[in-house]
Formats: sequence, structure tokens, C-alpha cells
Amino acid sequence: MPRELGDVLHFFAPELTGNVAASADRRGEVLPLIGVPFANADPVCGALLWNLAVEAARQGARAALLAPRSLCATPAWPLPGRGPLGALAIRVDADEPGELARRAEEWVRAAAPRDRGLALAALPAACLSKAADAEALLRWTLLLVRPHEAEARDTWTALEAIATHSRDARIGVTVFGVRSIAEARDCFDRLAAAAEQRLGCTLVSYGLLVDDVHLSRSIVTGRPIALASAHATSARALADVAAMLLGDAHGAVDD
Repeated sequence: MPRELGDVLHFFAPELTGNVAASADRRGEVLPLIGVPFANADPVCGALLWNLAVEAARQGARAALLAPRSLCATPAWPLPGRGPLGALAIRVDADEPGELARRAEEWVRAAAPRDRGLALAALPAACLSKAADAEALLRWTLLLVRPHEAEARDTWTALEAIATHSRDARIGVTVFGVRSIAEARDCFDRLAAAAEQRLGCTLVSYGLLVDDVHLSRSIVTGRPIALASAHATSARALADVAAMLLGDAHGAVDD
């Protein structure tokens, strides 16, 4: 069953306490490598991914964000190299999914299981048509979905490609740009129900991220939210999503 958003999004409702919900079902070998499909070089999604990588590093993981050159054209994407708290930005100077997958797997296998690590690989949606080349990036994917885009063509194109390629893929969803748990829950529930009915796949909730003034400042200044505004709602949301991803990543590695 999908996670209940109300169980994991305690930062909107202080009366909801306790640990983050249990990890997703383990389905075969899943490395701590997450493919994140992108329809275009969305600066907001790019900034959210980089902030997630930095937050994972803040929580003690070796973290990397990999992206092909076609997605690195906006200022929201970090410059290649080591960034705040040791988070690493890797620019792959090719748009072929096979090269992105190779570089991502190479980094992951060097970082884990020896160390606690997590790699986020931004995958151009066009690469989903070459599923065989991108196989390593489709074992575990994360879809960043705005509430009004829950059934949009780009989301469904990605879902169909992933589900068609592998029935065993772990498909996660993080809803962003929301103002309440109810809005996020409605978005996720509608998407999960449709995916189950039409594609026969189960989606896993990885909570929500907040698109607020702190994210805008992060894009402009290049300073991660967790360092500039540690007590902001958006920072707490990032912390929760990163904790869920790391929990599932290292449960999978340790099994």
C-alpha cells in the first residue's frame, strides 16, 4: 500500500508525531541510485534536487547530483564539483542515457555500501524511450509532481515508460509546490489510484516539498535552504524527504 501522507508530513501539523513511515517494499537489488525524469530544464525541480542532495549530506550521507549537459543550462543547477557539506555535483558531458547511467553507477558503487550514500540522477524524459540504456536509472525513480500536474501528459509518459520497462521498478512520488497536506494527499491519492488501475503499478509516497520564498532565494543566491533558513517549513520538508529516501536506500543496501 502507498504511504499515507499524513503519517510522514508532520511538519505541517505539529500534533502528528513519531518516526517517518516504514520504508517502501524492497523489490530485488536496488542501489542507492534514484533516476529523476525531467521533461525540460525546470529550474525549480533542479533547485529542489540540489537542495535534497545537500540535505542528504547534512544527514551524514555521501550525496551526489548527476545531470547531463542538456539539463544544466539554468542557474538553478550547481556548478560541477564539491558543494556545501560535501555534496557533489557531477555534470555528464553527454545526453546519452547509457553514459549517465554508467557514471551514476560508478559513483554509487564507489560510495556504497562502504559509506552511506545517495545519488540523484536527473534523467531527460526523452531518454525514457531508450529504457534498455537507462536501466540502472529506472530501477528506482522519483517523480516530482506539482498538484495541478497529477495527470498531465509528462507525468503519464514517464509512468508508462517506467512501468512498461519493469514491473518491479520502485516508483516514488514527491509532490511539490503545495500549501497543505490535504492538497498533497489529494494529488498523490489520485495519481496512485490511476497508476494502479491503468498501469498495474504501486506508487510510493516520498512526501512533499514546499515551493516558497526560501526556494526562490536559494535559486538566486545558490545557498541551500538547510543552511540559509534551517527552521523554515521548506527546510523541514526537505529534511523529511531526504530521511525517507536515505531510509529506503540503505535498507535496500543492508538487506
